[in-house]
Amino acid sequence: MFIKEYNDLLDIQDDVFDCYSMMDIAYFDIETTGFDREEDSLILISLGRFIDYNNFYIKQYFAESLEDEKDILSEFEADLKKYSMWCSYNGIAFDEPFIKKRMEKHNIFFEAPKHHIDLYRRIRPYYKQLGMERCNLKSVEKHIGIQREDKIDGGISVDLYEEFLVTYEQALKETIMLHNYEDVLNLPKIHEFIYKVENNHNLIREDGITDKQLKYLKSLLKKNELQLNADLERISKKAAARIIDQILKGYRDCEEMTNIINNSY
Repeated sequence: MFIKEYNDLLDIQDDVFDCYSMMDIAYFDIETTGFDREEDSLILISLGRFIDYNNFYIKQYFAESLEDEKDILSEFEADLKKYSMWCSYNGIAFDEPFIKKRMEKHNIFFEAPKHHIDLYRRIRPYYKQLGMERCNLKSVEKHIGIQREDKIDGGISVDLYEEFLVTYEQALKETIMLHNYEDVLNLPKIHEFIYKVENNHNLIREDGITDKQLKYLKSLLKKNELQLNADLERISKKAAARIIDQILKGYRDCEEMTNIINNSY
């Protein structure tokens, strides 16, 4: 296992930093040998966190052989356990379940942070209105003016890693690590951009809650004395349906319902 650490200065607006409690968030991304979490391996994790305002620390855990997977998972788990929030880009669909399955495979007890902030799910309902053709990470970075040194994508990193296992050429390792490092380095700036999106009321999601749903949901919340920390007029039809269903079934966990809203897309 190879560990590399970085300290970077990130200029994040103070009000945004405090609004999202960025000091308490673990930003992360992974690289794998494929999409099959049963058979493929996790080869690299990057974990970023703020040490103080604008001082961003990143730690990378790189598997120099496939046998290193358990070691990088164990080290990552130990560093992550103090966090109740983690943040990714499309990590709810890919990174989190992949990590959980690989932890399970190696018999490592793993309790994921309670709250997963998936920036992809916050942007996707609005990306067309924002003038983007696609909603992948590099498209969003380009939209907000981020210039990357890295020139590869995740698919190419798989091929480079296979070559690294044969040659152990350090330049290959550095190329893979740079790609993943920049993925995590840019997450706080995208998080900052989310603040502008969430506070731009000219943006209207295409799959937004219907007037009928909104009226019914408000009446259910009032009747059951429930308070959700969300702008109900901007949630999706899908999220509204799930929350209404939960309330009708007797669920009263407002925190969980707010998570459903935040992670719907």
